[in-house]
Amino acid sequence: MKADYKKLFKIFAVIIGIIAVFDLIDFFVHGLSPNYSVPDYYYKNKAIYGTLFAFVTYLFVQKKVAFTKALIVSGATSVLLQMNYLISGYPLDFVLEFLFIHFFILLPVSWLAFKYILK
Repeated sequence: MKADYKKLFKIFAVIIGIIAVFDLIDFFVHGLSPNYSVPDYYYKNKAIYGTLFAFVTYLFVQKKVAFTKALIVSGATSVLLQMNYLISGYPLDFVLEFLFIHFFILLPVSWLAFKYILK
């Protein structure tokens, strides 16, 4: 089986775009309350790890319909990011709250990208 590098590059580029939009929205969400404040490296780490988690997950589900792909990629990425933050020492209530916030930010962004760009 030969790898289609052009297709993989397009998928990777779209995933970077999804995570960039996700990171931007999350930046504004964290600015809503002092209780949500995080250090600056939080966003850089999220961009790196989020892209990696979402890209690998997408490779496993790319043959599914757009909404199913969005559910699985958003769920896996959110859970894996939050596990990373829990291990890094963030409080459990913060991690659980942002697990749901991250999922509900990622879901519509990824669904739109999968439906209209990665058809």
